[in-house]
Amino acid sequence: MSKTNPFHPDFLGEMCRRLELSPYPDTRQFVVQHLFPDTVRLLKLLHQYIPIDTVIGISYSGNSQAIEDLREMGIRVLTPNYPDLSECVATELRACIDKCKSHNQRLVIHEVGGIAIHALHEPTFIGGDTVVGALEITKQGVWVAEQLSELKIPQFNVAQTRLKEIEGKQVGEAVVAALDSILRDLGYSTVGRDALLLGYGWVGKGVAQSLRNRGLSVSVKDVDTVSVVEATVDGHHPAYGSALKRAPAIVIGATGRQSIDRQLLDQLPDRCFIVSGSSKNHEINLPYLEGETVASRQLHEHVRQCTLRDGRRLFLINEGYPVNFTGASVPDEIVEFLFAELIMLVPKLLDTAVAPGIYTLPVADEALPASIWLEMR
Repeated sequence: MSKTNPFHPDFLGEMCRRLELSPYPDTRQFVVQHLFPDTVRLLKLLHQYIPIDTVIGISYSGNSQAIEDLREMGIRVLTPNYPDLSECVATELRACIDKCKSHNQRLVIHEVGGIAIHALHEPTFIGGDTVVGALEITKQGVWVAEQLSELKIPQFNVAQTRLKEIEGKQVGEAVVAALDSILRDLGYSTVGRDALLLGYGWVGKGVAQSLRNRGLSVSVKDVDTVSVVEATVDGHHPAYGSALKRAPAIVIGATGRQSIDRQLLDQLPDRCFIVSGSSKNHEINLPYLEGETVASRQLHEHVRQCTLRDGRRLFLINEGYPVNFTGASVPDEIVEFLFAELIMLVPKLLDTAVAPGIYTLPVADEALPASIWLEMR
């Protein structure tokens, strides 16, 4: 069993005590999560209040110790290969719903990325009266819920809160810190080079500032023209239109959708690093890149050189998955902002009947986790 981290207090436990959170013995959790030590602390705590039926770990993140800790508690943990993740979630969710029905239990989905809520609704809704709602941490999961033809359950999220914005900027710093560590291993200096950033949201702003702090000149491209104006006012170069105006040494996607597309890949200069700064592997058109690659060579554990048909060499970081998951990402005590807010959503979902829809934590409620965090830090 992993030891307690001595560098920060039991912030999440204190959150539960202040809320006077009570157990829900008639309810179970179905979890899809990154399995890092901070997530394990959250799951261990929530397991005391809402027993966990199944945890499905996302394979490109987490570590073996986290998985072992959960299994030692008797929690069933699966870690499918990423290409099989959606199918595994769909199969296991259906089995979990059937089990809860047979025991007259309610089921709550707790996830990142919206995979389970999509499986719940597509091709047909399978939740019946058993699945009472979902708890979501990411914007990606909210987007998935928004795109469903008809959302049949309430989805409560912490992806649209002010504390999430603070965490997002820290994710941006983590993206650049992880990339910088890899580039240092290669003996590559970022100082004085050009970077192209796709996306100037919460994470993108953190990426841009961190790149600038490391001596790079940053160009920003975003589908929202106002965001490009904001980036320009913040001191970065505006990138608009389809043609590149500068030749980047590094290109980072931080949109949550595909941003490094075929058109952009065709314009990137020789020896350009391609990086994802968002969840999953959506940012880069990987099939097109692989189709254009005639030779491949591993330069580093997390860097693969793709030599293209035209002779250009593009350096793919972490096979297109988030670079910040190659090492330590956002510090635990920052991530716990979101986990504390997630805990606050539990009684909102389970203590009252809530109509289907997408909900976030009210602004006024953020004062409690913020106050506890400041008191205990």
